Amino acid sequence: MIRHIRKKKPDGTVKLGLVIFLVLLILVVGRFVYRYADTATRLNDDAVEQMTQDNYDTALEILNQALEADPNHIQANYHRGICLAQKRRFDEAIAAFDRTTALEPKEANAYFNKGKVLWNEQRWEEALPALEKAIEHATNLEKQNRANAWLLKAESLYELYLDKFHENPEEAGSPAEAIAAFKTYQKERPGAPDKTAVQQKIDILNNPENYQEELDRRQKLKKTEIDDKRKGPIKLEELKQQIEEEEREKMRSKPPRKPNK
Repeated sequence: MIRHIRKKKPDGTVKLGLVIFLVLLILVVGRFVYRYADTATRLNDDAVEQMTQDNYDTALEILNQALEADPNHIQANYHRGICLAQKRRFDEAIAAFDRTTALEPKEANAYFNKGKVLWNEQRWEEALPALEKAIEHATNLEKQNRANAWLLKAESLYELYLDKFHENPEEAGSPAEAIAAFKTYQKERPGAPDKTAVQQKIDILNNPENYQEELDRRQKLKKTEIDDKRKGPIKLEELKQQIEEEEREKMRSKPPRKPNK
């Protein structure tokens, strides 16, 4: 007679105990992470409220606290970059935006604002990669930044091309990429208030030799440095207005021409 040997059923008590232990461990770790992440989020939200009131010093202090609680908080790193840029601490702002994109490589607004800071500093070549990254992830950009990313890319290419043209027209290359970027901006913002200025830049790129007076004026802007101790280096647009006013003053001071007999 053949006897069947019964297999022993595994002890379910051990497995159940292990499952309970793992669940409790996950809950404890989750509670710990939530506590600190929640603190950072709350502080970030408080900082944003201060930023809407232009209280960037206060906002920066709050964001530093948020990052002490959670150094990897994406929005806190991003908003810290915004505050630093507003405080004209540009290198620190760029580092904050780089930290943001290291944490979230698709954070298009961080790329855009890094490009904007570099553009504002007239660091055209450095601005381009950041702006191109922002355009690559354009679906994640804030609405107002989508068209402006194309504009700043076009402006950077425009400046680089004209610098080369000034040095050696024959080696300046083609302005086609800059023109294409300006035209994309025009499509994105058909009713933009700067459409006349943008069109003029396209015309200059197409035929720079026909705009020698404008190019000479541009070189004067680049060579002139005005430092306002309260605000730091003045913006190009303000400098442009000053130069135009100086030219108008010279015209007013000239003696009137005698009428032809």
